[in-house]
Amino acid sequence: MKQTTALMTAEQLMELPDDAMRYELIAGELHMSPPPGQEHGYYGLNIGGEMRRFLKKTRLGIAVVEVGFLLGRDPDTVLAPDVAFISEKSLKKHGRTLSYYPTPPDLAVEVVSPSDAMTEVKEKVRRYLSAGTKIVWVASPKRQAVTQYAPGVAPVIWGIDDDIDGGELLPGFRMAVRDVFD
Repeated sequence: MKQTTALMTAEQLMELPDDAMRYELIAGELHMSPPPGQEHGYYGLNIGGEMRRFLKKTRLGIAVVEVGFLLGRDPDTVLAPDVAFISEKSLKKHGRTLSYYPTPPDLAVEVVSPSDAMTEVKEKVRRYLSAGTKIVWVASPKRQAVTQYAPGVAPVIWGIDDDIDGGELLPGFRMAVRDVFD
């Protein structure tokens, strides 16, 4: 991921022209990367689609893709997970917005691309959890596994023969890891 050195605000990030690059703001520093490849999008859609079907039935909240979430201010941090869950409680408090969502997602999903350094992925996980995200799922196509991170507990790794479990955040949600990477 390339980055610039000038500090920027979330509002300035929102004003950037649409040039097909992906931008995130980390502690005021602009980070850009090329759009992800087809495989990356397919895996993210598999998770997001299954989550959306579940949430339409349960009304626990909504699933979104590649939405910017404001994780911190002064300096600003805006991250855009591949898939995210916003709880109904958060939606009632903040509503829907045309800008970045004003709080961290309840659940963030990151799909690892071939160009992603694992140190950067783990730093994103740390930032989400530090900002208040309850769960982060990292889907690794190379390992054919999904790792769940949550504050104060050891990571849980679900392999190709396991099911992702929504736990207390998404009670009743289950998805075969195999279906993520089919």
